[in-house]
This record gives sequence, C-alpha cells and structure tokens, in this order.
Amino acid sequence: MSSVSGDSEDGVSRKKIKLSDEGEKSADHSVAEDLSAHVRLNSLEGFQLSEVLSENSYSKSIFLEGRFDKVSDKAIILLEKLPIHQDSVEKLLNNADLALNLKSNSTSDPNVVDYACYPPVCQGDIKATVIYPATNKHAEKYKRQPSFVVNETPEIYKSVVLPHIESQKFSLQWVHNILEHKSEAERIVFEDPDPQLGFVLLPDLKWDESEKNSLYLIAICHTKDIKSLRDLNASHLLLLKNIRTKALDAILKRYNIPSEKLRVFLHYQPSYYHLHVHFTSINKQVPRCQFEEARLLDTVISNIELLATYYQDVTLTYTLKSNDSLFSKLKEASVISS
Repeated sequence: MSSVSGDSEDGVSRKKIKLSDEGEKSADHSVAEDLSAHVRLNSLEGFQLSEVLSENSYSKSIFLEGRFDKVSDKAIILLEKLPIHQDSVEKLLNNADLALNLKSNSTSDPNVVDYACYPPVCQGDIKATVIYPATNKHAEKYKRQPSFVVNETPEIYKSVVLPHIESQKFSLQWVHNILEHKSEAERIVFEDPDPQLGFVLLPDLKWDESEKNSLYLIAICHTKDIKSLRDLNASHLLLLKNIRTKALDAILKRYNIPSEKLRVFLHYQPSYYHLHVHFTSINKQVPRCQFEEARLLDTVISNIELLATYYQDVTLTYTLKSNDSLFSKLKEASVISS
C-alpha cells in the first residue's frame, strides 16, 4: 500500500489518498479527480533522479526530486522508513540476515557488538509520498537550507514581521473550505460549530491514521481574526481552553489516548496564518516540535493568565530557513546579520 499526497500550491485542495495494489477506486469523485495525475503510479521503476533535496537521519527520511520519464512534469518523492510493529517482529527475527560491522566503535563493552541487519522487504516497510506535478516552490520548500535563530521583539514584529505577513496575502481558501465542509469533511474527528469558541479537529496530512502511536491531529479555529500566537490575549482564553478540553476529550473517546500521552502545541512562526493547534503522540517525534518552534498550549494559557498581553509584550525566539521570504525581510532590516 503506497501513500500518495496531492499538494496543491494555491492551497485550495490538499488531500492524502491511499492507492491499493488492486487499484481500488474511491467513491468520492472529488478525490478521484485530485488523483488524476497519480492513478497510473503503481511503481517507482524508471524514476529519473535529478537531485537529493534533503535527508534526515533522525526521521530516516529522504526527499528526492526527479521525473518519471523525460517528458513528464517534475516530481518530488519522500521516502520514509516506518516503525517496526510488534506483530512483524517474529517474522523479522526468523528471516533477517546479519553481518558483523567491523568498523563500528560505538561501545567499548566486549559483550555489545553491532551488526548490519538485512530483513526481508515487507509490504509497507517504506512509505512513499509523491508530489506530482511538483513546482519549483515545492522543491525550495523541501530543499536542505541553513537555519538561523531569530529574536523577535514586539517592535520587530510590528515594523517587519506583521507588514510582511499582510503584504504576502497568503491564501487560506483551503482552510476556509475545511471549515465550511467543502473539503475534508469525511475526515473530521470532532467539531464545535460555535463561531467564536469552536473549531474543527481532523488528522494532519502527515498521519495516515493507521498507527495510533503516530497520532497527529490539527484543531483549526472557526474564528478568522487570529493569525498567530502574537494575536492571543486574555479575550482568547475561553477559546484556548475550549480547544484543549473538547479536543482532548474527543481524542480519548475516538482513539483511547489520554491527555498524558499527547503533545499539544502551537507553532511560531506558523506554516499558515490562521490559528490552529497541533495534537501529537509523545511517542512520535514530529517535524518542528523543538522548543524554539513549538509552544505548549498549557504554557500559552498560563502565560496569558499571568499577563493578559504577554504575547504582545514578549520577545519570541524561533528559527527560520534562509529560503524563507521572512528571512529576507529580517535581513534587510538588519535583524539578522548573517
């Protein structure tokens, strides 16, 4: 079973669909239309690699750019090693070959020896996510880039960051489509329809819903007047607490995962400027959950209770990649000297 991701550049439609080896077709015609460029993909044979965009040894993943043939559009493929499941351990132990790793010097204990392990290739060992057709913007997004630490004071936010956000006019139509049930409606786990305190809870595209230990859900607020953490103040405490209480309760009922097993946070800077909250399993290391990018929801609530205008008054530290358009603006303003 291979996973295919259709990532629309204008943000209007972003769907993740599984294609079975038997060529099953979805009854949802809108999904079928989104898959029009993918229905013929049943193998990566013949993929012509042009560049390795990036790789991550921690997540055991790699981004590749290339084409399926000389005349086809550009494609980007993410190959990601999946976790070893308990029900496959016996098969692995009975079929894997070992080779002594003579170059390893990871330990001085003579009782501990490293081996190269060669298990049989099983269905689903590697997840392939395909973006096709892919644009140069997609390639830049996934390309390895140096990161820099930014100390954003309230003054820098007002003079550089906020004008940049407002000038970019980032498309949020795909968010509005979800909130209005024009897309992804079948994937909604829970919804509170209140226009000020309500939200929609649904799986993030990075989670295929097959493994509870990799749980990743997003709560998207119905209110459209909160761009990011910087906008939050005491008037939003009811909203934040409502999201925390009802989303955690919904996750417990649906997946039987208690709040103690979940990481609940907001990003700053966010990937899109409409307030949303991330819910992930603490057993899964997810992108951008480092302390300089993720702010725990409990801490956000506590800070605002301590000081109503906390996020308007505090300096926020985060990292930016050098190809981020905000990075260029901050460099022009001499906030970043590199």
